[in-house]
Amino acid sequence: MSDQPIPPADGVTDPPVTDTERVLAVIWSEVLHVPQVGMQQNFFDLGGHSVLLHMVHEQIVARLGMNPPLIELFQYPTVRGLAEHLDGKTSGSQLQVGRGEAPRTDGRARLVGRRDGQTRRLSPFGEGKDNE
Repeated sequence: MSDQPIPPADGVTDPPVTDTERVLAVIWSEVLHVPQVGMQQNFFDLGGHSVLLHMVHEQIVARLGMNPPLIELFQYPTVRGLAEHLDGKTSGSQLQVGRGEAPRTDGRARLVGRRDGQTRRLSPFGEGKDNE
């Protein structure tokens, strides 16, 4: 038998390290109705959307006493990234999207494709057809 712990079934293996991460993880867990949130999991990949992000913002103001611009919650979509930003460990003058955040999953890539007008439709035979 191995002495190593068995990772949780949901894949959350990176616990919060700082107080800010702990508070944000609790907020995300409550707002998203999930039992645990990994520090590098993307808010939007966990089912988050803009309305829920407003709820997160309200909780940040209430629990942390900080009032970051809402756009920053979009720019830092992971608990760790947002916590580092709120704790002043990142440069607030630079847009951080794409740096140190969890990669987009296929679902998010599909949404980007829809926005760009490149959706795929399945034919009755399972072959994809571009819809432009």
